[in-house]
Amino acid sequence: MKRNMMGVLLVFLAFAALSPASAPVQTPPGQTPPVERKVIYSLEPDEEIMDAESMMAVSADANDVVLVLTKGSNAPFAVFRDGKKSKPFAKLDDAMNAAYAGHKGISDKRRACASYKPGPAPENMLPWKDDVEGGQVIKFKGTTIGPFVLIYITTATPDGARAYYTANEKDSAVFGCTDGRKVKVGGIPGEYKFSPNGLNAAVLCQGTTNPLDQSLPPEQVAAGMDKKFIYTIDGKKFGPFKTGFGEGYGDFWYSSTGNDLYYEVGDQIFRNGVLLMKTPWVDPCSFYPSADGKKYALYDYENVVFSDGQKFPSPLDIVVFPKNGQTMFKWITLENKRDLVVYQRAM
Repeated sequence: MKRNMMGVLLVFLAFAALSPASAPVQTPPGQTPPVERKVIYSLEPDEEIMDAESMMAVSADANDVVLVLTKGSNAPFAVFRDGKKSKPFAKLDDAMNAAYAGHKGISDKRRACASYKPGPAPENMLPWKDDVEGGQVIKFKGTTIGPFVLIYITTATPDGARAYYTANEKDSAVFGCTDGRKVKVGGIPGEYKFSPNGLNAAVLCQGTTNPLDQSLPPEQVAAGMDKKFIYTIDGKKFGPFKTGFGEGYGDFWYSSTGNDLYYEVGDQIFRNGVLLMKTPWVDPCSFYPSADGKKYALYDYENVVFSDGQKFPSPLDIVVFPKNGQTMFKWITLENKRDLVVYQRAM
């Protein structure tokens, strides 16, 4: 059985030791949360972890570490499992059988994305478009909204309480909500996103003029198409951004840990339009801000970084979960090419 948790590159990155083995990281009282540190296994001289054959996972309540070890491609193999190391095995197949026989793994493991990804609304709460004389309307929960010249997208929040839509009126494109809020936007409305509580929303638009306005010269419409803007449902506007924004060169999202709008431009992350931090790279899934935006944690291929200044080696696996009103981070990493360590701390 073959288990592959991370690439070989991650496992054998050379990390600096953060503290003596099995000793907790010392932090000044009142400045940073306490850090739990537990050494799971220390490699012997010349011993290596066979990454593709091993598994290193964590959950809120358990660690699941199965290591297939060797001291060379033709050397005897050993297995570390359930906190114990096996006798040597001459064949890899025998080691693999010992490693995973009866193994169930972590069943409740969660590695949720930190950017909010709403689920679908109930089928009986979905909005729909209907063609009428002179345009289209939106029908939702017994109400009719419109008419519009053209309706682009309609999406209900997962609780079915409201729906958002993009459409074109005669003189401009609009971004609206079935609760009555509606704002004019420039250019062509594209993807929009809303917050976990369903009350905040933002749409990404390309261009500066209404492409359906036939009174405008084509060259005027084309001139603004190299710009993108974010419009929020409460009337704010951010930008301009380059054409590739939202397509791998910058992004915008709502955090799953709050209801704030975040967007990335170059090496900068903004919260509700205000610069929050600078970083060479961030994946919205691995960026965890607190609900009030005053604290954060993020991880990449080099480090786990907290806003209070603490930095740790990059995780081989990480889980984020609530506990006693706090957001907890737990991860497993390899230090000094030798110590497999599990860390845990609050944001």
